[in-house]
Amino acid sequence: MKQFIHKHQIHIVLLLICIFAQPVYSQPIDEIEALHLVEMQVSQFRTDAIRCYQSNGIPYYEVTGKCGSDGYQGIVHAQAARLLSITKNGQPFYKWEGVKAVGHRGNIKFAPENTIPAFKKAIQLGADLLEIDVRETKDGHLVIMHDPTVNRTTNGSGKVTDLTLAEIKQLDAGSWFSPEFKGTSVPTFDEALEFIKGKALPDIDFKTGTPEKVIATVKKHGMFGKCTLYCGNWDLLQKTMQLSDNKFFWRPGVPIGAIGLPILLQKFDAPIVNIDWGKYSPRLMRDIHTARKKSFMNTMGHDTEWAIKNVIETLPDYIQSDHMEILIPMLRAKGLHD
Repeated sequence: MKQFIHKHQIHIVLLLICIFAQPVYSQPIDEIEALHLVEMQVSQFRTDAIRCYQSNGIPYYEVTGKCGSDGYQGIVHAQAARLLSITKNGQPFYKWEGVKAVGHRGNIKFAPENTIPAFKKAIQLGADLLEIDVRETKDGHLVIMHDPTVNRTTNGSGKVTDLTLAEIKQLDAGSWFSPEFKGTSVPTFDEALEFIKGKALPDIDFKTGTPEKVIATVKKHGMFGKCTLYCGNWDLLQKTMQLSDNKFFWRPGVPIGAIGLPILLQKFDAPIVNIDWGKYSPRLMRDIHTARKKSFMNTMGHDTEWAIKNVIETLPDYIQSDHMEILIPMLRAKGLHD
């Protein structure tokens, strides 16, 4: 009985911590949090004044101050905790790049996923990055395939790790989607990067394989230091980052949700935080920005126009979607995508 009471009390304490530790999301970030966002871009910044104002119902902070003899003015979106711009002596000094659109497996709505036609369509729609899934074959080649098996997206069967590259290249990866794509082959990682190069950047979802081979292929195509990298296996992710000398913009996934962000930040000093739909909240997005990290939001799982609109309002750095035809026009209408 004592043991039960002790465990019960612990659970109550943990619940109260979770409840009371969470900020009131209806309020914008405070002045100090806005100041810190400006300080991230201007070292030794000294504040003269911080003014809060509203535009179209959205709260902003205007942060003014100096660094040496130079005067700076920063504009912060208070609801999204997003530093939008800074001027130095009245001239542009910093501007947020806006939202980068990421095509999930290229584009799965208009072409068979993870194929050259899917990459081509996503690029035509205006995608900045193409998410591609990398696996290693039985004979040590890297190919683009989401599932552990080829069953769903080809006319073959079997695990990728049990098939040779020659066997996978014989498969039809397009007919299942539409007769129009009959004969489409499974691309190698090398072929995918060769096609993407100069048109977009790859967002690599490293499923299984040898990190050294991934690194070598990226280097071959001159993309080293430019690619984003995800891996659900944290040990494999860390190994890849160590071997690459941290030359990928890696995006480990936040566990649980907003209360899991401290866990991720304690384990990794990654520049980007990955968010799946089931863990998404505007509060989490804002916490990521105040932690001075970039946010990578996956709307798949609830990839509707309503959800995409909601996510856009939180001003993430990246949005990955199956609907480039919805996402990109909405971003451009808000001036958030070139």
